[in-house]
Amino acid sequence: MKKKLKYAVLGSGHGGRAICGQIAEKGYSVVMYEPLEETKAYLKIKAEKEMFLDGDLTAGGKLAGATMDIEEAVKNTDVILVVVPSFAHQPIFEKLVPHLKDSQHVIIVPGNYGGLRLKKMMSDRGIKRNITISETVSLPYACRIFTYNTVRIYKKKSRLKIASSPSRNNPEALSIMNDIFGGYVHFIPGKNLLEVDLDNLNQTVHPLPVLLNYGDIEKNPETFRHYIDGITPLISEKMMHMDDERLAIGNAFSLQLMSTLEQLKMYYGENDAKTYYEYVNSPESPYKDVIGHNVRSRYLTEDVPGLNVPAMQLAEKTAVETPTIELTVRLTSWLHSVDYVSTGTTLEKLGIANKTPEEIVSLTA
Repeated sequence: MKKKLKYAVLGSGHGGRAICGQIAEKGYSVVMYEPLEETKAYLKIKAEKEMFLDGDLTAGGKLAGATMDIEEAVKNTDVILVVVPSFAHQPIFEKLVPHLKDSQHVIIVPGNYGGLRLKKMMSDRGIKRNITISETVSLPYACRIFTYNTVRIYKKKSRLKIASSPSRNNPEALSIMNDIFGGYVHFIPGKNLLEVDLDNLNQTVHPLPVLLNYGDIEKNPETFRHYIDGITPLISEKMMHMDDERLAIGNAFSLQLMSTLEQLKMYYGENDAKTYYEYVNSPESPYKDVIGHNVRSRYLTEDVPGLNVPAMQLAEKTAVETPTIELTVRLTSWLHSVDYVSTGTTLEKLGIANKTPEEIVSLTA
């Protein structure tokens, strides 16, 4: 008989709660870890031990528990899913690393260079564990918390890439995720962690529509529709220039990345759209009701330092020119009065600043 795996989900945001409900639907043991504060919502979840999804998919069930003690959350678990924004990786990993055990799977959703950061933190602390570190390229769905124990799924992705280090263990990670999400989202193999990091489309679809509509968003943060109002034909064209730079970085590292438009069609449905503008206004788009992202939302504060900065620095290692990415980083830093290069996910923080492109690829495989 196949062993029933035990799961921990580190994170209690939109994606974390949704994935808890997804695992509970399968009847598996899952504990939700709350990393921030003891809110009324958390206390209700802890008492009732239930989580549900509705909208584009319906699922849910009983949790094994909810806790603010990370040791309790990951004790005796087989799979640890880290579902937090990239700026929360370091504090989460600092608490997690001492409690890792051999043979565990750590799956970071989405990756956002978290695998390299976790490897470095383990190395810095002299902690050697025979674990598998995996990353997905994105969250499995566009979703928002609706009530304390229910997450509204606006649209699930059809297929999603996952990669592992060591790469020989990726089939097992694929099996785990396709079991959890069976019938809803299908996971496909990526080459290595770096490919998954560079293929995250948020670095292309999020920053420029905010930066190029900054004044309008500042005046109307509650009603501005990021994709419908923010992506015009001209802005769409500039976003595609940015995507070309990302693809060139991947090519310099011998990676066959997918264009953002290809990914959108794979996630949400094929059509004849040739630009982002056409796609987000198509019937397949899940983005028509996405509102309320202000000028200091995660579309800038997370994606610029967490995705654009490491991509820009990877480009510098291979002499790939990235004027649009560099402009995005400089302009966001200027508008926010924050040096997002020094505070962001630099190659030094990932432990690869002094490594060659070949060594970086090897480290992520």
